[in-house]
Amino acid sequence: IELNHFIQKSIADFRTSQNGNQYSITFHSELQEFSIELDQLHFSNVIFNILDNAIKYCDEAPQIDVELSETKKHIQLKFADNGIGIPKEYRKKIFGRFYRIPTGDIHNVKGFGLGLDYVRKIVERHHWEIEVSDNSPKGSIFTIVIPKKRS
Repeated sequence: IELNHFIQKSIADFRTSQNGNQYSITFHSELQEFSIELDQLHFSNVIFNILDNAIKYCDEAPQIDVELSETKKHIQLKFADNGIGIPKEYRKKIFGRFYRIPTGDIHNVKGFGLGLDYVRKIVERHHWEIEVSDNSPKGSIFTIVIPKKRS
């Protein structure tokens, strides 16, 4: 599939699934055209999950910037949000099955801790990587790193 088109379609599909939620998603790509083999159902679910988390874990009007860029060896798909962020000590743990960041007795966001475990598994099965970092001054950046195939 052509990656730009697929991501744009996945974002459009996500928008139609959000019953009145108020948020902003922008998409920017440095790639002219890039085709890749991937599991379309699971990859669209990865995009949905990351976008959904960006909205659920935000305490103001959610703004999500999706960016597709490339280096010599990789394609990078970044999701930058203005949410509550993820403390450094939890960043590796959030991809574990059933893991949820401790919030004391308050769980104002429903979930089972399965979404990012699923995301990690799909990314790994495609032989990609996923990273999470700070989005200064507020929020998180999830980056999916896709190796370019050697010619």
